[in-house]
Amino acid sequence: MEETNTTQTNTLVNAEISENILHEFKVFIKTVPAKRLNRNLRKMLADYLFYNMDALPIDFKDLLTDLYWLHELLDEIEGKEFI
Repeated sequence: MEETNTTQTNTLVNAEISENILHEFKVFIKTVPAKRLNRNLRKMLADYLFYNMDALPIDFKDLLTDLYWLHELLDEIEGKEFI
């Protein structure tokens, strides 16, 4: 998926990830099954599009880009869940 041209940048790209954030992320991964979350987010997106097709927000491309990368992460986590 192509990157969007927005003025916002991720200021955490070169920053250290704190131990607290890593801990919370690990808890989240262990608590919420990636396959279920991935499926439910896709269902929510489809439902949202169905009912709002004619009135999508201006920044909808950014939302899709963010969701794309989130789904890539969830796919990777899902692939490792039972290993």
